[in-house]
Amino acid sequence: MINRSRLALQKLQPKILIFTFCASLLPVIFLLSLASRFVNQPLIELEKTRLDDQVLAFRGYMAATETGLQNLTGSNTNWTDFYQAAQRDDRTWIKKEVSQSIFLSTDVKEIKIVNFNNEVLDKSGTTLDLPFVQAKIKLLQAENKLTHALIDTNKQGLMLLGVAPIRQSDGKGKAPGTLILGQFINQSWLDKFLNYSQPTTKVQIWSLQGKLLAANSTYVSLDQWEQTYFMSQVLPTIRTSKSVYRIENNALNLIYAPITSGKQIIAIAKIQIVSKYFRQASVALQRLIWIGLILAVLLSVVMATLLAKQIGQPINQLAKRSQTLAAGDLTTAIPGVNFGGEIGQLANAYQEMAEALKTLINNLEKRVQERTQELEIARQTLEERVGERTEELNHKNQELEGAYKLLQQLNKEVTTKANELSAALTNLRVTQAQLIQTEKMSSLGNVIAGIAHEINNPINFIHGNTTYVNQYVQELLTLLQYYQQRYADPELQLYAQEIDLEFIQADLVKILLSMKAGTERIRQVVLSLRNFSRHDESEMKTVDIHEGINSTLLLLQHRLKFNNINIDIIKEYSNLPQIECYPQQLNQVFMHVMNNAIDALENTQGRVNQKIVIITQCQKSEQIQIKFIDNGCGIPEEILPKVFDPFFTTKDVGKGTGLGLAVAYQILQKHHGSIKIISTLGTGCEVMIELPQSLN
Repeated sequence: MINRSRLALQKLQPKILIFTFCASLLPVIFLLSLASRFVNQPLIELEKTRLDDQVLAFRGYMAATETGLQNLTGSNTNWTDFYQAAQRDDRTWIKKEVSQSIFLSTDVKEIKIVNFNNEVLDKSGTTLDLPFVQAKIKLLQAENKLTHALIDTNKQGLMLLGVAPIRQSDGKGKAPGTLILGQFINQSWLDKFLNYSQPTTKVQIWSLQGKLLAANSTYVSLDQWEQTYFMSQVLPTIRTSKSVYRIENNALNLIYAPITSGKQIIAIAKIQIVSKYFRQASVALQRLIWIGLILAVLLSVVMATLLAKQIGQPINQLAKRSQTLAAGDLTTAIPGVNFGGEIGQLANAYQEMAEALKTLINNLEKRVQERTQELEIARQTLEERVGERTEELNHKNQELEGAYKLLQQLNKEVTTKANELSAALTNLRVTQAQLIQTEKMSSLGNVIAGIAHEINNPINFIHGNTTYVNQYVQELLTLLQYYQQRYADPELQLYAQEIDLEFIQADLVKILLSMKAGTERIRQVVLSLRNFSRHDESEMKTVDIHEGINSTLLLLQHRLKFNNINIDIIKEYSNLPQIECYPQQLNQVFMHVMNNAIDALENTQGRVNQKIVIITQCQKSEQIQIKFIDNGCGIPEEILPKVFDPFFTTKDVGKGTGLGLAVAYQILQKHHGSIKIISTLGTGCEVMIELPQSLN
């Protein structure tokens, strides 16, 4: 014990030295790191701002070029002489007055003039004849107005297209042809931009496939970092319409920014600026931090040495005295007894320990002799009793082993039977729920399909004849007007006034329109019934999921606006692909979910702005997601785990069987999908359904 204390005291002094050094150095390092962060970060943000300014200047120059090309195209196409020359196919005049004038007075070198049959009247350059360029030109021609677009021509680089129909000076007349101009965004264009911006800046244009399209005269090739990360990091970030910055202590800092045409990303602009002042400020900051760190280390060493000397010397004296205590010297005084503080308390403790040890040693010697005699007698008695107990324990152990094996076998049999019964009960309840709902929906589908078929025939007959009735009525009214104009019989005029003939003529047309709208409405309801039942279609097929939701909503219109209930349906549909499913079964799922949402809103009739929001969207893993969100009463947290159990319901007797969500869960499992309910009591409920696009 004393030896361990002595060793601990000897090791305490270097620990105090290390602890004091670290305790005084850590706050300084922390403060210096904060200073480095808060000073260096603004430098980086300032450099990003400089790079963003260059990007804005680049885009502004690009916009100015687009405007110039539009003005050039518009000024030449709104020209009566050009319009007449295109009509009479005067190619010599067009070449001299239009093509050569544009070619000699502007930077535009790609010119193509075609008539309304797309026959070439004149052209300059070959890039406009490339197949994918011609496809883009056809899209622009279809707009039949002055328009432009930026395209990547691959080998030739970026080209700005201007397309406009040829019209007279007043803008009238059918266009006899189209003027197409193409201006390259090449090295000369970049050099002009830099003369306008900053000559020290370096600009390159790269394609989305990682190919260099154009660069100014001071071109700098890709460095090692770009060769490694350009395709894996820079291009994916650019495709999200975000810029990529590289700010380092190199000669140049740069930015990769997307070049767009409309809302489509066409290429990448790489802009480099000189980082001289940024590097100077960063180096000065690093030097200041290192000087502060060195001063902090020196100060910490001095403080640790002084503190260790004040505390370590008394501790070393106590450590030496502990060695004499371990050797058995209990009479010599302990040094430091008169010291104050913790050192004095430690010395007094050593002194008291030495005195207690004297008394303890004397007492131990007497008690050891007495205990030795008692232990010898107890040993002999214990040996006899151990033999007897050993025989008894062996016999009991054999009996317990037999009983344990029997108990294990019985427990195993009982567990197996219980698992089998539980599985059978679960399967029975699920099968019962499925049979009830399947028979119910099958009968309902047959009834709906029959009703839809029976209603469809007479409604088609009425709807188809409304057009002819309307035509015949118009002809009869016209004939009646002719009779009124040519036969001025007073009795006829008096009778016409009595029956208000003018009102009848106007109202009869309105009645026919109302009848047509009514039959159209009935046809939509019949179509929705057929879509909901899907009785005349194969069981599994590819369908538009929005069609099933809309059909379900149409069938629930009587519940959305009834007895002072006015529930708004908000559709936020995305562009979903058609999915492979069992349409009739999915319509059942939508019907159950919507009915539950309407029930929840009926329980909160005093609330204004009752609504159900339906959101559809695509997921990354070829899944589609459908959300039904209501602002009803919500579901208590303790009930949520039970909502998919068969026959579980919170409704009164006669208002529900508790099969709706259980059947919906089984149907979605059959489609390899899932359903999740998120609810907060008093604020509303969200039902989220996820389905794969294909069942294969």
